[in-house]
Amino acid sequence: MAFLIGALLAAIAMFVWHRRRTSAMRAQWLAEPSRAQQALDATVKQLAAARDAATEAREKAEAASKAKSMFLANMSHELRTPLNAIIGYSEMLQEDAADITPGEIAADLKKVTGAGKHLLSLINDVLDFSKIEAGRMELVLEPVDVAALTRDVEGTASPVVKKQGNQFVVEIAGDAGTMHADAAKIRQVLLNLLSNAGKFTTNGTVTLRVSRTDREGEDWIALAVEDTGVGMSREQFGRLFQAFAQADATTHREHGGTGLGLALCRRFCLMMGGDIEVESKAGSGSVFTVMLPARGPESDSIDAAAGDEVDDAQPISFHTRMFQIPTVNGMVPRPSTDSNA
Repeated sequence: MAFLIGALLAAIAMFVWHRRRTSAMRAQWLAEPSRAQQALDATVKQLAAARDAATEAREKAEAASKAKSMFLANMSHELRTPLNAIIGYSEMLQEDAADITPGEIAADLKKVTGAGKHLLSLINDVLDFSKIEAGRMELVLEPVDVAALTRDVEGTASPVVKKQGNQFVVEIAGDAGTMHADAAKIRQVLLNLLSNAGKFTTNGTVTLRVSRTDREGEDWIALAVEDTGVGMSREQFGRLFQAFAQADATTHREHGGTGLGLALCRRFCLMMGGDIEVESKAGSGSVFTVMLPARGPESDSIDAAAGDEVDDAQPISFHTRMFQIPTVNGMVPRPSTDSNA
């Protein structure tokens, strides 16, 4: 009997020990997820703090960038007024001096006028780009006779294009018709492209080709500037539309400029709902084709061309480059690309 009682007590003690051990192990198992959760919560808090700090830094950088753009835009009057005065007085003196002084004086005054106009053009580029980034550039949309605009551009650009012994050919399709756009902006884009073609071509041919084309059921106007000049290397092609960038140091030494011309051309095209196609090969010339919707831009095209909405440094293919055209509810088709890199 005593043996049975001892065995029963031993069994009870063993049961109690196992229960306690099981409870301790369960408590340990339950504590492990709790500690892991605490560590996870701490990590989440750290990540949230880092995100908030990054957001704050980005907002400060964006505010500083916008402030810079707004400052440059507001400087327009202060910078342009004295330069226009210099040009005006120089032109007056040039007209008078041509009759009453030796030709050398008139020639010198003409150089002063030319230098003033060049300086004003450079400053205009900087101010125009800052206005676009600040969202303050406006479009004057109206029906545009494409052929008439092209002939006007031809008359203005002809001396610049032919300066280095080049032939200037203009081809206008019979169905060019009209488009809804900002004529002044188109004129500025074409003059810039033609000026570049003339600068980088010697004893060659520069062609301005205008046509109307259909893309996905929409009418588009194609304004192509083709030259037989030096073309571009792969490295130069990659910096083509970056603001303040030029092909290389030699380009700046030989031709000057701010490096904003092509960046402005592209932003103007984006504002009008289009973009620019480029084909080039070193030693074989280049073709810049401005593609614009004949019906005009969407309402928010200006915003799409402003500030950081545009990545001017995104990778591009070598022989053919098509920038993506911003779409609004899928209404603006993306022109097809022909990448032969």
